[in-house]
Amino acid sequence: MEPSEEAPLYDEFTVVLARSGTEIAVHQGETILAALLNARIDVSYSCEQGVCGACETKLLAGTPQHRDFVRSPEEHARLSTLMICCAGSRSKRLTIDL
Repeated sequence: MEPSEEAPLYDEFTVVLARSGTEIAVHQGETILAALLNARIDVSYSCEQGVCGACETKLLAGTPQHRDFVRSPEEHARLSTLMICCAGSRSKRLTIDL
């Protein structure tokens, strides 16, 4: 893939919770946060709009699409994080540190 080409954006993908191995489907139109809350996973969050950073979570594997306003693309790459309230996915699976 050329550096300028972006991986496809998936409407539906799986989030893997690394600490438990739990896999949660994130459906089209649903946020990672909503999928986790629907599965009764306790997570920190506040604004649900990608502006506060309360839901910032360590990314362990996969390629997210960042939609927040908290960090720059460079910061996300360096810190390996995503805001679960608004991030999408450019891979079929994302593994996060929960």
